[in-house]
Amino acid sequence: MQILKDDVRQSILNAALAEFKQHDYADASMRRISASAGMTTGNIYRYFKNKEELFEALVGPVYERCIANILVIKQEVDRNFAKGTEAIDCLHMVESIIVDLFEESSAELMILLNRSTGSKYAGVKASICALVVSILESVLRFGKEEVGELTLEEKQTAQMLGGTVVEGVCLILRDHEDGETVKRLVNQLVYLYYLGTDHWNKKKG
Repeated sequence: MQILKDDVRQSILNAALAEFKQHDYADASMRRISASAGMTTGNIYRYFKNKEELFEALVGPVYERCIANILVIKQEVDRNFAKGTEAIDCLHMVESIIVDLFEESSAELMILLNRSTGSKYAGVKASICALVVSILESVLRFGKEEVGELTLEEKQTAQMLGGTVVEGVCLILRDHEDGETVKRLVNQLVYLYYLGTDHWNKKKG
């Protein structure tokens, strides 16, 4: 029985990370990954049975954390607005949750959001966008003088802002690798989103 080594597995993951940062899942090459890792393709298949399993090892855990964090944000926004917490305080809470995720896995998030074409995660951006829209709908709903159902215009506003937020994050991750720069730009994006929804609520109020 052959013994699989943790350091070899990590070398494969590091090489795969570099490959998927440059190429969509569909275009990524196991041969290039093996060459970058300094081993034969056959040796990689001892650790990962195919490209799908290798991709899953990289982005699967990040996807789970991303969805979990967004759901936490949704719950916290609903809870804090319901008890009268100021919107700016909710913003700081949202920033903290988002920044923690970006600090841990910005490269994997970039791959998940920008390089998943051809994989089972190809639709993940739309799923995340739907969750972000639901958060924005909560913000707009609680910002009304009388909390109630949103109008069609308000729902369309939430959809527009949600798409903008997700696409903005994708662009930041695609164009920047430095962790501090990513954090700063994401913070700015979240703050601009807050200013937009706050302005909208005041306008509608």
